[in-house]
Amino acid sequence: MTPKIGLMLVDDHFVVRMGLAASLALEPDMKIVAECNTGEEAAALFRRHRPDIVIMDNQLPGMNGAEATFAIRRETPDARIIVLSVHDGEEDIFRAVQAGAVGYLHKAARRDEIVAAIRSVRAGQSCFPPTIAAKLAARQQQASLSKRELEVLRLIVDGYSNKEIAKSLNLAQVTVKLHVGHVLEKLGVFDRTQAATAAIQRGIVHLE
Repeated sequence: MTPKIGLMLVDDHFVVRMGLAASLALEPDMKIVAECNTGEEAAALFRRHRPDIVIMDNQLPGMNGAEATFAIRRETPDARIIVLSVHDGEEDIFRAVQAGAVGYLHKAARRDEIVAAIRSVRAGQSCFPPTIAAKLAARQQQASLSKRELEVLRLIVDGYSNKEIAKSLNLAQVTVKLHVGHVLEKLGVFDRTQAATAAIQRGIVHLE
């Protein structure tokens, strides 16, 4: 008999994880070998159970999905991880792929899409639906923000003025103005309002 595909589910919402586990366990070629609700625990459980595939939520408390994916892949480069997230912004997808994810699905995906993705990844393929692939391709053409530029952008989203950003980050206002200019240029927008909108829509910044 062909061994079943061992799955590890990582999601901080118990009901979501329980529903996914119950649904996937119905497949004759799949079994749930581990479950957890944090990225830190995911890395430890992967080491212990060695699942064939990890289904990883992107938004986790503490270590997020991309960071957990990176941690697992750093120890086990051939680990196969599919991100299943409510967020599908360009930056969310890009960060997951940069961390080593081989698949990305929105949580609104149909059950048969998730099942097909698991089997595809188990066969050594990647899985990025057309809409996800298009967003990833678009993001790969863009310049990445530096750590400081990202800090500035987050404060722009929070409604801070240049003076307030300077005080918060202990920078000169002229330096903040320079960073804001770089942020606008890299995002391809013309003002702070457009920058804030783009940051949220693309998944660069998530509102709490």
